[in-house]
Amino acid sequence: MLNVRDWDEPGGYDAVYCRFLLRHLSQPVDLLGRMWAGVRPGGVLIVEDGDHDGWCCHPPNEAFDFFVRAFRQVLQRRGGDPAMGRKLYACLLAAGIPRPDVALVQSVWTEGEGKTLAWSTLEATGEAIVSEGVASEDEVSAALAALRDFSADPHALICGPRVFQLWSRR
Repeated sequence: MLNVRDWDEPGGYDAVYCRFLLRHLSQPVDLLGRMWAGVRPGGVLIVEDGDHDGWCCHPPNEAFDFFVRAFRQVLQRRGGDPAMGRKLYACLLAAGIPRPDVALVQSVWTEGEGKTLAWSTLEATGEAIVSEGVASEDEVSAALAALRDFSADPHALICGPRVFQLWSRR
Protein backbone atom coordinates (compact mmCIF):
# COMPACT_ATOMS: atom_id res chain seq x y z
CA MET A 1 0.00 0.00 0.00
CA LEU A 2 1.28 3.47 -0.90
CA ASN A 3 1.77 5.93 1.93
CA VAL A 4 0.63 9.41 0.85
CA ARG A 5 3.74 10.85 2.53
CA ASP A 6 5.83 8.95 -0.06
CA TRP A 7 3.73 9.88 -3.11
CA ASP A 8 5.68 11.84 -5.72
CA GLU A 9 4.73 11.70 -9.43
CA PRO A 10 5.66 14.99 -11.15
CA GLY A 11 3.65 15.95 -14.23
CA GLY A 12 1.64 12.75 -14.22
CA TYR A 13 -1.96 13.92 -14.00
CA ASP A 14 -4.61 16.11 -15.60
CA ALA A 15 -6.28 16.41 -12.19
CA VAL A 16 -5.06 15.82 -8.65
CA TYR A 17 -7.73 15.77 -5.95
CA CYS A 18 -7.89 15.17 -2.22
CA ARG A 19 -10.76 15.44 0.24
CA PHE A 20 -10.51 15.42 4.03
CA LEU A 21 -6.90 14.22 3.94
CA LEU A 22 -4.75 17.19 4.88
CA ARG A 23 -6.34 17.65 8.32
CA HIS A 24 -4.68 14.37 9.31
CA LEU A 25 -1.15 15.47 8.37
CA SER A 26 1.32 17.45 10.45
CA GLN A 27 3.01 18.89 7.33
CA PRO A 28 0.33 19.41 4.68
CA VAL A 29 2.32 22.03 2.72
CA ASP A 30 4.89 19.42 1.69
CA LEU A 31 2.22 17.14 0.23
CA LEU A 32 0.48 20.07 -1.46
CA GLY A 33 3.74 20.96 -3.20
CA ARG A 34 4.07 17.40 -4.50
CA MET A 35 0.42 17.36 -5.53
CA TRP A 36 0.92 20.59 -7.48
CA ALA A 37 4.03 19.15 -9.13
CA GLY A 38 1.89 16.17 -10.17
CA VAL A 39 -0.43 18.39 -12.24
CA ARG A 40 0.35 18.63 -15.96
CA PRO A 41 0.16 21.99 -17.76
CA GLY A 42 -3.52 22.77 -18.28
CA GLY A 43 -4.47 20.43 -15.42
CA VAL A 44 -6.10 21.25 -12.11
CA LEU A 45 -5.45 20.68 -8.42
CA ILE A 46 -8.58 20.40 -6.26
CA VAL A 47 -8.42 20.23 -2.47
CA GLU A 48 -11.24 20.01 0.07
CA ASP A 49 -11.02 19.91 3.83
CA GLY A 50 -13.16 20.58 6.85
CA ASP A 51 -13.13 23.20 9.54
CA HIS A 52 -14.53 21.38 12.53
CA ASP A 53 -15.44 24.54 14.41
CA GLY A 54 -18.41 24.62 12.03
CA TRP A 55 -20.21 21.62 13.52
CA CYS A 56 -23.38 22.71 15.30
CA CYS A 57 -26.83 21.49 16.23
CA HIS A 58 -30.13 22.68 17.56
CA PRO A 59 -31.37 22.17 20.13
CA PRO A 60 -28.12 21.93 22.10
CA ASN A 61 -27.09 18.35 22.84
CA GLU A 62 -24.40 17.08 25.23
CA ALA A 63 -23.62 13.95 23.17
CA PHE A 64 -23.15 16.07 20.06
CA ASP A 65 -20.84 18.43 21.98
CA PHE A 66 -18.91 15.39 23.27
CA PHE A 67 -18.46 14.14 19.69
CA VAL A 68 -17.16 17.49 18.40
CA ARG A 69 -14.77 17.94 21.34
CA ALA A 70 -13.46 14.33 21.26
CA PHE A 71 -12.98 14.26 17.48
CA ARG A 72 -11.03 17.55 17.54
CA GLN A 73 -8.81 16.31 20.38
CA VAL A 74 -7.99 13.03 18.62
CA LEU A 75 -7.02 14.85 15.42
CA GLN A 76 -4.76 17.20 17.39
CA ARG A 77 -3.16 14.46 19.46
CA ARG A 78 -2.36 12.52 16.30
CA GLY A 79 -0.67 15.51 14.66
CA GLY A 80 -3.60 16.75 12.61
CA ASP A 81 -5.48 20.02 12.53
CA PRO A 82 -9.28 20.17 12.92
CA ALA A 83 -9.24 23.75 11.59
CA MET A 84 -7.39 22.82 8.38
CA GLY A 85 -10.19 23.99 6.10
CA ARG A 86 -9.76 27.67 6.90
CA LYS A 87 -5.97 27.33 6.60
CA LEU A 88 -5.99 25.72 3.13
CA TYR A 89 -5.65 28.98 1.21
CA ALA A 90 -2.48 29.92 3.12
CA CYS A 91 -1.14 26.37 2.77
CA LEU A 92 -1.64 26.35 -1.00
CA LEU A 93 0.12 29.69 -1.31
CA ALA A 94 2.98 28.44 0.90
CA ALA A 95 3.30 25.42 -1.39
CA GLY A 96 3.80 27.73 -4.39
CA ILE A 97 0.32 27.25 -5.84
CA PRO A 98 -0.75 30.51 -7.45
CA ARG A 99 -3.95 32.26 -6.36
CA PRO A 100 -6.30 29.34 -5.82
CA ASP A 101 -10.04 29.86 -6.11
CA VAL A 102 -12.03 29.23 -2.92
CA ALA A 103 -15.58 28.12 -2.14
CA LEU A 104 -17.23 27.27 1.16
CA VAL A 105 -19.96 24.67 1.65
CA GLN A 106 -21.73 23.63 4.83
CA SER A 107 -24.31 20.87 4.95
CA VAL A 108 -27.38 21.08 7.17
CA TRP A 109 -29.57 18.08 7.87
CA THR A 110 -33.01 17.61 9.39
CA GLU A 111 -33.35 14.02 8.17
CA GLY A 112 -31.62 11.34 6.12
CA GLU A 113 -28.22 9.73 6.15
CA GLY A 114 -26.29 12.99 6.50
CA LYS A 115 -27.98 13.63 9.83
CA THR A 116 -26.20 10.54 11.23
CA LEU A 117 -22.72 11.72 10.15
CA ALA A 118 -21.75 12.83 13.67
CA TRP A 119 -22.90 9.50 15.09
CA SER A 120 -21.13 7.40 12.41
CA THR A 121 -17.93 9.44 12.79
CA LEU A 122 -18.00 8.98 16.55
CA GLU A 123 -18.55 5.25 16.05
CA ALA A 124 -15.62 5.06 13.61
CA THR A 125 -13.28 7.05 15.86
CA GLY A 126 -14.38 5.63 19.22
CA GLU A 127 -11.39 3.32 19.52
CA ALA A 128 -8.99 6.20 18.79
CA ILE A 129 -10.78 8.42 21.32
CA VAL A 130 -10.28 5.76 23.99
CA SER A 131 -6.68 4.89 23.01
CA GLU A 132 -5.69 8.59 23.05
CA GLY A 133 -7.13 8.93 26.56
CA VAL A 134 -9.72 11.51 25.50
CA ALA A 135 -12.59 9.50 27.02
CA SER A 136 -13.42 6.08 28.41
CA GLU A 137 -15.23 3.31 26.53
CA ASP A 138 -18.28 3.91 28.72
CA GLU A 139 -18.31 7.63 27.86
CA VAL A 140 -18.06 6.86 24.14
CA SER A 141 -20.82 4.23 24.39
CA ALA A 142 -23.12 6.59 26.27
CA ALA A 143 -22.48 9.38 23.76
CA LEU A 144 -23.16 7.02 20.85
CA ALA A 145 -26.51 5.96 22.30
CA ALA A 146 -27.55 9.55 23.03
CA LEU A 147 -26.33 10.79 19.65
CA ARG A 148 -28.25 8.05 17.84
CA ASP A 149 -31.43 9.18 19.60
CA PHE A 150 -30.70 12.84 18.87
CA SER A 151 -30.06 12.09 15.18
CA ALA A 152 -33.42 10.31 15.00
CA ASP A 153 -35.31 13.27 16.52
CA PRO A 154 -37.30 14.92 13.70
CA HIS A 155 -37.08 18.29 15.50
CA ALA A 156 -33.28 18.26 15.72
CA LEU A 157 -31.07 20.02 13.19
CA ILE A 158 -27.42 19.06 12.63
CA CYS A 159 -24.85 21.06 10.67
CA GLY A 160 -21.68 19.37 9.47
CA PRO A 161 -18.25 20.97 9.37
CA ARG A 162 -17.60 23.90 7.07
CA VAL A 163 -15.95 22.46 3.96
CA PHE A 164 -13.44 24.66 2.19
CA GLN A 165 -12.94 23.82 -1.50
CA LEU A 166 -9.89 25.19 -3.32
CA TRP A 167 -8.67 24.70 -6.85
CA SER A 168 -5.99 26.03 -9.15
CA ARG A 169 -5.25 25.39 -12.80
CA ARG A 170 -1.64 24.97 -13.93
